[in-house]
Amino acid sequence: MGRRRDTPDFTRSNKFPALEYRPKTQERELTRKLIESQSASEREALGQELLDNICRSLKIPRARLSVINERQPHKLYEGKLAYKLYGVYHCRKETIQIANLTSIRKQVVAGKTFLDTLIHELMHHIDRKFLRIPTTPHSPGFYARIEDLKTKLMRTRGGDRASPQETAWQRPKDLTAALESAISSAQAGNAPQNPGNPVSEARPETRKPKWTPPGESEVPTHAKPEESSAAKPLKKPPRFQEEENDSAKHPPKDASGEKEPQLSFDF
Repeated sequence: MGRRRDTPDFTRSNKFPALEYRPKTQERELTRKLIESQSASEREALGQELLDNICRSLKIPRARLSVINERQPHKLYEGKLAYKLYGVYHCRKETIQIANLTSIRKQVVAGKTFLDTLIHELMHHIDRKFLRIPTTPHSPGFYARIEDLKTKLMRTRGGDRASPQETAWQRPKDLTAALESAISSAQAGNAPQNPGNPVSEARPETRKPKWTPPGESEVPTHAKPEESSAAKPLKKPPRFQEEENDSAKHPPKDASGEKEPQLSFDF
């Protein structure tokens, strides 16, 4: 997905901090049940019904949900967790996939975390189908829309009063700024320390999808907890985007001149 702030998609994404959407009592009740659910099958059924209702209200194609009863794909470095994947949205098949078990302990993912992941991946779908933002970047507006939608779904019938789940959940302050600062620090730390040679811009390495849409492959492979990469240099974990073979050499462009976006978005 695009990360540059000077693109038309990023600018457009930032213009919409909220959605013109008002959930009904049924959708709030589904949200409550989803937070309290445990099994992958129950979460898939409740989550799919919630997605169908939201997509129907926004008059966009439905997004399909697949809850995988496996632990979250992850990477280890020196025996410690370095990266984990909560979920992914496949643009081509308009499918959301979410892991139901945590990466290391293989415990059921907490209800609020599951809801966060579901709404995050749904927002990529809404960006593309409702707001017409092909690359659906992680702009401040993108995260604001997630918070807006989650807050609306977790309100009680009174409208202004927060539900117990919402009261218990507090968004970290300056989350976006903290994430950007951490990314900048990590990039600076990985830069070559040789002032005698000019630093060339690193090209993105070829990445393979960790999850692919249902029907195209079997369940994803996962790194084993006992694996240790102490003897190998640390590599930046892949973001598991789906490769487009037909347009690898000549990516198509849309009417705005933007390149066709990647075909999956992870979280």
